[in-house]
Amino acid sequence: MPYVLMYQARSKQRWYWTIDQKFTSKKNHEFVIWESLTGLYHDFDNLKQDYPTRFRFKRSDSFFAFDLQDRETLPLATIAEKYPEVQESSARYVITVMRNSEMYYFRKSTKKFEQTDAKASVWQELAAPVELAQKMAKSKTIWAHNKKCDPETLRIFDLASDEFVWEPSKENLVTEPSYVPLFQTIEKRIDAHLQNRSRISTDAAVRHNTPTIDCDLCEMLAAVGVLVQGLAKKTAVDRLLNAYEKSILQDFLHTIELTDLDQLDQSAFLAAFQASRLERRKVKDLSIFLTALAESFDVKKFLNILQSNPSYGNSYSFKDKETADKISSLIRK
Repeated sequence: MPYVLMYQARSKQRWYWTIDQKFTSKKNHEFVIWESLTGLYHDFDNLKQDYPTRFRFKRSDSFFAFDLQDRETLPLATIAEKYPEVQESSARYVITVMRNSEMYYFRKSTKKFEQTDAKASVWQELAAPVELAQKMAKSKTIWAHNKKCDPETLRIFDLASDEFVWEPSKENLVTEPSYVPLFQTIEKRIDAHLQNRSRISTDAAVRHNTPTIDCDLCEMLAAVGVLVQGLAKKTAVDRLLNAYEKSILQDFLHTIELTDLDQLDQSAFLAAFQASRLERRKVKDLSIFLTALAESFDVKKFLNILQSNPSYGNSYSFKDKETADKISSLIRK
């Protein structure tokens, strides 16, 4: 499945990594696409090393692998825990060179060779380090910064198999394009794929403890409908509460103030006053609830998101007439 690298800011705005090596929130840009979750996971550390200014002020828990097919987001921080197979890559490639009879490892961000592989740039696919190593072999700048290293010993080392998998030759440097190793890798994968008649494997399957969801969309929709209708009446509720506070209450108070108590049917007056205050309490309770709902729930945004989602379409229209006629004839009516 294809994946892209996504960063989600605190504002919930999404930014995507592009082929010109930067983040953008514009969807018309060409994003870098990884064909596997494993490839993205392992390339992520290299990107942080190669482009430190792009990643420096971004929170590590806000990077995601965005599945272009299923439109799902997977936090990179939890991928290794949820999908342990991403750590078991078939190859982990580093560029090496010999210095004083010891092997040193290339770090792309500093353009220097380090003494330990912990600081090295690591690649998941062979094509990228081969292309870089070919350029390095012909570069004078790299070796000027690494004068004690022997350029004749430039090679690519596979950390998984513990062996060298590539070294430059005069013939390769002159005639072999960088895409030849990539083709060879792909050729092997396709050959293995064609020879394997069983295309379905249970080896990587994991048991998911699927949760039980006691929810009914129709019931939830009816509940939201009550809230939406209530919010629509909020203005009227507030006006009624204002009438109880400023008009009806004043009527009762001024009646007591300006009328001789002997003239009042005091029991009936108190009963009417109590009934008025009880009604006012119901209105105030409703007003408090609707005010809290209006301030925390953007009903227009909620409805617009539902309106724009194509999954709630009423039907599907066939694209091909011949297929439509064939399938329609197979549907029992």
